[in-house]
Amino acid sequence: MQAMNGFSRVGVRRYIRLLGCVAALLALAAMAMPSLAAAMKPPKVNATYVALGDSLAFGFSEHEFNESLPSENPANFEKGYPNDYASLINASSYDKTKLVNYGCPGETTGSLIGDKPAVLAAINHALRHVIHEPVTGEAACAYHYADGLPLHDEYGGTKSQLEAAIAELSAAKAARRKVTTVTIDIGANDELHEVAKATKEAEEQVEAKVKAIVTPEAEAQVGAKVKKAVTEEIEAYVVEQVIGQAEVESGGEEPALKEDVAKDAAEYVENNPETIKSLELHDASRYLSEHGKELQEEGEAIGLRLGEEYAVENAAKLHEEGETIGLRLITEALPAEFAQIDTNVIGIATALREAKKMHLGKVNYKGAIIFDAPYDPYGRVGGVSQGHKELEPGFNAAAAELASVLDGTITAAPVHACFVDNETLFNPALAVPDQETYTPEQIELIEKEELNLATWTNMANFNTFEYAPGKVLHYGEKVKIGALELDADGPDIHATTAGYEEMAKQIKSTCH
Repeated sequence: MQAMNGFSRVGVRRYIRLLGCVAALLALAAMAMPSLAAAMKPPKVNATYVALGDSLAFGFSEHEFNESLPSENPANFEKGYPNDYASLINASSYDKTKLVNYGCPGETTGSLIGDKPAVLAAINHALRHVIHEPVTGEAACAYHYADGLPLHDEYGGTKSQLEAAIAELSAAKAARRKVTTVTIDIGANDELHEVAKATKEAEEQVEAKVKAIVTPEAEAQVGAKVKKAVTEEIEAYVVEQVIGQAEVESGGEEPALKEDVAKDAAEYVENNPETIKSLELHDASRYLSEHGKELQEEGEAIGLRLGEEYAVENAAKLHEEGETIGLRLITEALPAEFAQIDTNVIGIATALREAKKMHLGKVNYKGAIIFDAPYDPYGRVGGVSQGHKELEPGFNAAAAELASVLDGTITAAPVHACFVDNETLFNPALAVPDQETYTPEQIELIEKEELNLATWTNMANFNTFEYAPGKVLHYGEKVKIGALELDADGPDIHATTAGYEEMAKQIKSTCH
């Protein structure tokens, strides 16, 4: 028999048998699919990581905030160090850890605790033999409760971050779900509030100095105007008194009349000093009464103009004076502020460790607590700093002092936390003071810090932000629209995506 379509009879039989084998294999594969599908199921989430803190925990950036306006979506801020750290945790384990992120932009140690009297009383009672000054609180998370902006994970009701974390620990215990880690970054806004107070006071002192300098001139100009008006009124009165006599003397002819009026007026003033003095007081009082508001506004306008002129002419000198005053005020205030930050951090961690004992929750947390200390964004920033100098002189030293204060207590009882010092990462020139010349070794550290802060923070972000059609904010500018104050994309103290990744790596390398 001739082969048909390229197949012999034997070839056809083999082909049919092959089809049978394939069918059998397919049947076996179908039977195996359920177990294969089971093997490919996503890993079970059986642990939780809770992130507490301020805008760094939230993953905030001004650029992202501006791009998201007018409706802020928390999903746009999921590039913070907690997200990166959770990814690092999950990369090293088949069992997966879920991130619960309670971070709140603008949070302080006090607002993280909240202002509920019962919570503060419980913490202070538990720490009565440990701390010298009481733990303090304030209204929780203004970003959410006051400004109405959404968070990654809501707290529920009117809870603070601390209360929400304790509730999460309690819920995890009830669900037999392990909470492996709690990270906390907090304290930077406490410092910034103190800096803002000092800056405002320094500005007020410099403004008062300028005002004291220009006020006499402004008053003199207003006084000259009043004196001119009063003099004109008195001159008119005196002329009225002597005009008749002058007309008789001159026969009413010019220029003799004008000359006689002047002569007789001078004699009248000389012969009637009490009358003239009385007229000056009376007319000045009446003029001030009638034109008081106008004169005050004019004096203020003159003072403002003179003050602005003085400020422009003496800008460098005034700036230096303001910096000196501000640094002195900050230096004086920060030790007490650092002590309060330290106390509040001990209170936060102790409340997590002893929530059940304090009757604040259902579990005393025994897992890892990691305190992620802040960096100094006002150090030496590439493309911004001048002459290798700090943007805010003394801030590196102040941040190092706070790190020292916190490190000494966070790693000890009752906190028992791992301390991560981000300044050693972001600010390698921490110990190098501002000076005119530097050694090669110091230059190497400074240049590294300049690169780090320029790439790991948004301090060198020069992007413009068009907040309305044709209205643009440039580097460092702000504008207030209703209750909302908008900032340009930079300078922004918050980390870039790369910076947040470095923070997460620093946590892992320090605490694992």
